[in-house]
Amino acid sequence: MMSIKPLPFVGTDLGRARQILKSWTSLRRLTSDETDIVVRMIAQGLAEGRKHGFELAGAEGPSASQDYVDELPDTAGAQS
Repeated sequence: MMSIKPLPFVGTDLGRARQILKSWTSLRRLTSDETDIVVRMIAQGLAEGRKHGFELAGAEGPSASQDYVDELPDTAGAQS
């Protein structure tokens, strides 16, 4: 049987995972240990998504990425 090695995640993944968990009102009854497990699962998903994004960007090459950036609208003068 092949073991699955989890990807490392960063602190921002954990912070975002906690924000996501807080928005799910049905999960508010979780114990502290259960909350930690769910947060780590969400963070793992974020890390996997980031890895996939890096792989896609690498496969397309730097010129495709630059073309995409060049097509983005200039928001330097936009107000928030």
